[in-house]
Amino acid sequence: MTAWDEVRELIDAGDADKVAARVAELDGTERRGVAQALPGHIAAAREAAHRAEEEKRQRLLAERHRAMRLSQEEFDRYATERGLPREGRRRWASNLHGDWLDRSGPSTCFAERDAWIDPMRAAGAGTIESVTAVISWLNRSDFDRWRSPADAAGPVARAVAARPAAWRADLAVRLALKVRAIRGDVRWYGDPVDRHLPLALELFRRLGTAPPEHDPLVVGWVSMRPDADRLREDPLLDVLLPRIFQAEGVGRALREERADPPAPDSWLGVLTTLAAEGRISRELLLSGCAGRFLRGGSATDLRFFARLHESLNPSEAEVAGRARDYLRLLPVAPGPVAELALRHLRRLDAEPLDPADVVEALEGLLFRAEGGLVRAGLAWLEERLTAGPGRADELAPALASALGHEARAVQEKAVVLAVRHAALFSPPGAEALREAAGPLPPDLHNRMAGVFGGELRPEPEPEPEPEEVLVPRAIPTLPAPTAFPPVPETPRAVAELYGKDGWAAAERFLAGFVRHAARDRDGLRAALAAHRAPITDRDLWWYPEEWAAALLAELAEPGAGCVPEGSAFLDGARRFPDEAGRTAGSAPFTAPPRPAADRIPGTQEASAPHRFILRRYAEILTALRDGALPPLLLATPTLGTGHLDPAELVARLAELEEAGAEPLPTDLLQALLRLPRTDADPAVTARAAALTSAAGREAARWLAGGVLPDPEVTVRWFCSPGQESGWWRGEAAREWWTGGERPAGHWLDGCEPAGEPKPWQAMAVVSIAPAGPGEPAAGGSGPLGRAVAAFTAELLVPPLPIAEEAVGYYGKCADWWPGVMPSHREVVAAHLVPIRFWKGRDAGSVHRRLTDLAVLQGPAGQAVALLLAERLAAGPAVHPLRALQHLAAGGALPAAALGAELGQRVRRGWAAIENVRAVLEDAVRQGAHREAWAVTAALLPAVLPAPGVRPRKVLLDFLTFARKVAGWAGASGEIPEVAAVAARRGGNRLFQECRSLHALLTSGRQEGDEP
Repeated sequence: MTAWDEVRELIDAGDADKVAARVAELDGTERRGVAQALPGHIAAAREAAHRAEEEKRQRLLAERHRAMRLSQEEFDRYATERGLPREGRRRWASNLHGDWLDRSGPSTCFAERDAWIDPMRAAGAGTIESVTAVISWLNRSDFDRWRSPADAAGPVARAVAARPAAWRADLAVRLALKVRAIRGDVRWYGDPVDRHLPLALELFRRLGTAPPEHDPLVVGWVSMRPDADRLREDPLLDVLLPRIFQAEGVGRALREERADPPAPDSWLGVLTTLAAEGRISRELLLSGCAGRFLRGGSATDLRFFARLHESLNPSEAEVAGRARDYLRLLPVAPGPVAELALRHLRRLDAEPLDPADVVEALEGLLFRAEGGLVRAGLAWLEERLTAGPGRADELAPALASALGHEARAVQEKAVVLAVRHAALFSPPGAEALREAAGPLPPDLHNRMAGVFGGELRPEPEPEPEPEEVLVPRAIPTLPAPTAFPPVPETPRAVAELYGKDGWAAAERFLAGFVRHAARDRDGLRAALAAHRAPITDRDLWWYPEEWAAALLAELAEPGAGCVPEGSAFLDGARRFPDEAGRTAGSAPFTAPPRPAADRIPGTQEASAPHRFILRRYAEILTALRDGALPPLLLATPTLGTGHLDPAELVARLAELEEAGAEPLPTDLLQALLRLPRTDADPAVTARAAALTSAAGREAARWLAGGVLPDPEVTVRWFCSPGQESGWWRGEAAREWWTGGERPAGHWLDGCEPAGEPKPWQAMAVVSIAPAGPGEPAAGGSGPLGRAVAAFTAELLVPPLPIAEEAVGYYGKCADWWPGVMPSHREVVAAHLVPIRFWKGRDAGSVHRRLTDLAVLQGPAGQAVALLLAERLAAGPAVHPLRALQHLAAGGALPAAALGAELGQRVRRGWAAIENVRAVLEDAVRQGAHREAWAVTAALLPAVLPAPGVRPRKVLLDFLTFARKVAGWAGASGEIPEVAAVAARRGGNRLFQECRSLHALLTSGRQEGDEP
């Protein structure tokens, strides 16, 4: 066997380490032979790896088919032994067999498909003679990967280990200089940004030499996920670490690293850990950060270094040693860097600081545009005046600089400071301040002149700020509901609706199917024959399309079975249903029909409205099998909102009585739930009272006032601080909501955590409490009434807060839900809460569901407010604004709940108050100024700052807006939280705005008066 034969076998086996070891042993002649043969083997090596992966995939698919053939008895035995409910069997099977039970089969292992690449790279690197040729070989496009881990550097480094040190050094330097920084995301987090980088670094480690100066190499190094254990022993750490403070692009690459607290696998976490251990010098890190600050850059570029500096928590001695550098940063550094420099300088006594340097730094600092930074600088200046009164004249130029600032707030603070410490200044210092006060506004100038001397100026009377006048406008009325399309008149029209999207098409299909199954079954069978397909014998049927297909199969061949799931002939059976059995060698319909109700998902696998929709299909299928199908359905709506005209319901019930037929229980309940909340015409109520059937008596009871009482829907937030993003999808939360122990945390309505909880740490939990025992029952007496009551109770089961518990099926058919309970919008909203974040599924656009909810009937409460608040918190958007307008027009806007929800989101940092203001401004423009004030009044208590907390300007602007809206709405009545702020001592803008608003609310002003 030749050397090439040995290397080729190792390549085909995918063993890069053995390839590297073998080629390192070859002599010159053998290396040249292998190098010559390698290019011709690329296609064969790729094909062999792909073939091996495909064979493994087929083995996994065969195992999947074996798993899917597990008998129902085995499932039942396992479930019985472990006390699992029926709906838990599918989850057990998924856990047992992994993705083999997925219909698409196991995922392709891309790493195994690319297993030939590393051996080929190592073989070429170890046998090709010149450095240039080796680099060309390593960069061949044949070795490009897709969705598999990065190139392995170790085998290539070992393959060239026998080469001369100069040759390896040349290869390492050339590879290092080829590294290019790549902007944007890396395909796999933790992979290098450049494929040359790992090999170059590995070669330098083995050589014991330093890489060349090359900024992209340093950026690439920091772009890889760090590991403290690896870096602790890395000889390149001492070489590359100082370069991160010099290389361009490092700060931008690390700008997203967080410091509160730093992640263990972040550069902030690793560097602080190694510094605490003494592996790297604090002096190096602190001096590096200070030097990087002095080199300049944007706030984004310096963000990482500022966080690193603060995570090191420099001591007073370390700050004193760099005091001159910090002083140089005050006038010119980006705001965050200047703030940290000033904060550390204020820790020092006056002795370590040169007075001339301090004055020069303060002059530049107090002339900056950032108001908060300048105010902090003035506070430091006052501290130095207090600590060293004899140096007041030295600080006078800096204070004069603040008097010339363009911001009035800064001017006011500088005037207060100068007047307070006027006695400390000698005549030259006072003269400097007197000259600086010249350009001040008259009121501030006169305050300075009264203390430092000078001519007083006349102060003009302040002109009142012109108030915005609201042009009265009525809220646009709700559009009239459209008529629901008619039931298909012919079997062909029914067939045209089969498979159409949307709940309206499905309702019409069911109504037409039932009607024509009674009138012209043969014609219906012929019209639907082209749509018939085999029915898969899955444990559960999740989609209405599956149930509709079952109806077609039962109509075409009563008693027909189902194709076992996972059968090899399933695809062929779908294409050729009549020949499927002969094609596969056995009859396709081998599984006997099971009771339709057994295929409805359980309560932990599907939402209540979804299960109710499927129950309607199941009872129609059961009646079709039993020959008990009525001649018509009661629940087909008459309006596009899903409502059913009471007169039409009574007429349908009378038709059923005349035919001697009983309605289906779920169909009856659906019809009753679709009755409008308005009082029925007395003549209709009288005709209903004359009906003699049980269904007629139940309908008469509902029309006479015995409708479903509004349940109480509440939303509470459970917070688990310290949890990672998506914790509520994890095992701890899932076990809690399936009867296990509750994870560590608390309810936010009882205790707000310190700071701002992250949105992913909180979970909205909905409860639906049926009406009290004093309210009328949802169902009457008798079997039919009890069935109606039982099905109603299922609809009021609270939704699971963890939507992923249902393996992605929870929340299906959400666009149908408004039509299920069009007179109980709050219950529909309650079921939408757990799936409100879903995208790309049929429940994904809660935006559109909001407009559906807005045109429904019934009270709107916390659930509607939550859905609306989450969409409005992002700012104005078409569907949420339209929903807000429709709710306001119908007098159903839950303004107090909406305002409270928005206020909590702003307070917790989940929403920006400027976005909320934009939404309310739009509501005012649409004529909903009273509703906008009701939302604002409920929002204000949560967003007002606590004593000692500085308010943001956007909050102050919102208070100005709130005062205007209160005047337009003619609002009155004290808001205790506003009154408390108004009563505080002080004259800042927060107190002024709250006092103006409080005075307006307690003045008895009428609506429309100018505030």
